[in-house]
Amino acid sequence: MNKKQSVYHIDISGLRLFAYHGVFPEENKLGQEFKIDLLLKVLKPKNLGDDHLKNVLSYWNVIELVKELFIGKTFKLLETAAQNILEELQRFPQIQHARISLKKLTPPIPVTVDYVGVILEREYFTLKVQQ
Repeated sequence: MNKKQSVYHIDISGLRLFAYHGVFPEENKLGQEFKIDLLLKVLKPKNLGDDHLKNVLSYWNVIELVKELFIGKTFKLLETAAQNILEELQRFPQIQHARISLKKLTPPIPVTVDYVGVILEREYFTLKVQQ
């Protein structure tokens, strides 16, 4: 990243998806709700003032990708599901850093908790500098 190029953040909070992830067979059969939060550090385009969607990373495109990845495959571990999303986010060359929080809202454990979850982060090093 050019040191003079500025960045901004895209904050996607509270994406709720129903999926069949988990270690226990019941989780894979019955499914459950998950909550995903993403914080993306994105290169700021020079033409941001033009006020056109084509000049920025569309958060809707990010959400669609996350949804496709998360419900399209079954994972045993939250860590693996989150890592898979982080790896695929490199499709967007504008992203310089990503942080994902993945929460299982109704874990099958014998105590009451609001959720259990993982937080993973990844730096992306792209050679492509956005205009």
